[in-house]
Amino acid sequence: QDCADKSSPCVNSSALYLNWRRKLEDQQKRMDKTDEAIISLSRALQSREVRDSQSRLVSTSKSQNLTECGSGVTAWKSYPWVNWYYGRARGQLKSVTYNKQRSNTILKVEFHSQLYQDGSQKCSEYSFKFDGQECSQPAPIVISNARHSGGGGSNFFPAEVSGFCNATSRGPLQSGPLSISVYINDPCDGGDAVTGKYYNGRVTSYILVEEYCP
Repeated sequence: QDCADKSSPCVNSSALYLNWRRKLEDQQKRMDKTDEAIISLSRALQSREVRDSQSRLVSTSKSQNLTECGSGVTAWKSYPWVNWYYGRARGQLKSVTYNKQRSNTILKVEFHSQLYQDGSQKCSEYSFKFDGQECSQPAPIVISNARHSGGGGSNFFPAEVSGFCNATSRGPLQSGPLSISVYINDPCDGGDAVTGKYYNGRVTSYILVEEYCP
């Protein structure tokens, strides 16, 4: 068939084919772009899922660090005073503020110093208080220093007041700032209790706080 005549079916079929071919190529390009967009979106979603998963793991880990407890000492702090002196029969010897890390831990406290009891048949009590309250669980932390009779000279000796505590009459020791104090009292009515440095030489007194996992 002679296709020179532009009005012939041959010429019209060729034009239709070329037009169809162009539409097919345009459609393929759009499909390629759609595929690329889908792949990009899928990668973005996967990346977001990974970030969210990592964030949940970090959040869970932080939560576990706050609630779970291992074994032994988890935190501690020492409060020293060099050549410190206290010479009265009663009152607050020293007070410190300790930042308790967890609510489910037990505190061990120690007071180290040099003691001397003045007077004949006199005594003094040294005790720990937490936010102004004596320990109730497992027991009060207290010792007594007594002198049976008077005599010549002054007998100073190193001493320690120590014990564990996880609650007072107000309830368990919670996390956060906690006032820890050492108090002195004279149940024998009279006679000063000398604590710390009195004569020559060096004396370091201190309170030690250790936080234990139960």
